Amino acid sequence: MKGVNKVKLTRRTFFRTLLIVFGVVVIALGVFVWVAAGYLVSPPRRALQDYHRDWLEHAGAHGMLVDQYEALDGLVPCILVRPDAAHGAGERGKTLRKQLTDVGWKLDAYGTVCGTLVLLHGREGRKEDLLPVAERFVAAGFRCILPDLPAHGESKVMKTHFGNDLFECNLASEVLQDAATRFDFSPEPAGLWGMSMGGAFAISAAAAQPQQWKAMVLVCTFDTLSGVESDRLHRWFGPFAPLMERAVDFAIRMRAGTSPSTVRSVDKARRVLIPTLVAHGDRDALISIARGRSLYDALPGTEKKWIEVPGGTHETILVTPLALYSEMSAWFLANMHPGAKPTEAGNHL
Repeated sequence: MKGVNKVKLTRRTFFRTLLIVFGVVVIALGVFVWVAAGYLVSPPRRALQDYHRDWLEHAGAHGMLVDQYEALDGLVPCILVRPDAAHGAGERGKTLRKQLTDVGWKLDAYGTVCGTLVLLHGREGRKEDLLPVAERFVAAGFRCILPDLPAHGESKVMKTHFGNDLFECNLASEVLQDAATRFDFSPEPAGLWGMSMGGAFAISAAAAQPQQWKAMVLVCTFDTLSGVESDRLHRWFGPFAPLMERAVDFAIRMRAGTSPSTVRSVDKARRVLIPTLVAHGDRDALISIARGRSLYDALPGTEKKWIEVPGGTHETILVTPLALYSEMSAWFLANMHPGAKPTEAGNHL
């Protein structure tokens, strides 16, 4: 009799333990989903780094004039970057100008501005991250506007919708118009440059205001946000990924009133009418090159260019041996300053 009672007690303990373990797992997954949803729409904000301060304090050494200001009623902190003719090009700018002139591009004297680019940073980034990018484009003859995107940097907007609501669709156009009025320059011609999440903002702007923009460059950008999240969850959870996708989607809708399934840059790309260059690293583990190619294939017409960057990851695509800055600058020059074109542009367009 004692043996039977002992077996019953053992079974009861086993099932109780199993139930507790199951409950702990469910709670842990629930917490993970809730935190992951918040992390997606409102990631931790990176503080201003020492190297950011160095760029801002010694802008002249990089051939730049820098103005910091707040646009759109203080909601969007921005940096305006212009070429500093008095100091001349910095080292990166000199390299870029040589790369362009070596293949026949006819650049204006340093300090001459031929158009404006709005540079849109990636997720978990901030506007100051793009100062090295701006140095190259400034050297090619463009002024650059660098805004903090919603939920990033010093932005007063607390959540991001990945360029998928009205405010975010209009953000690039409105900061361009604001800067043109504030600093007294013509908003035309203008181009868009976006990396990763910033590319989604750029596509939204190009689709919403096609008359505003002359050209666009997208770097490591996705076709659908849900696809990127699905890829990641499949790596983490294997066969349980579809269940986690639904849970994360629900949590994001609860926390932000939006859903990753509605962020479909691929659909907006089909309405983009401006010349667009798409660059993607062949070793990008965050946004697969297949997603970049899917986005590129959705662009209509023939005024587009695909660049696959050998060895490029999501973090290193701009610093591989490939002269990507030269390619991107040439694309903007060809479509915004055609007088700079080489007589025989060949493969450099």
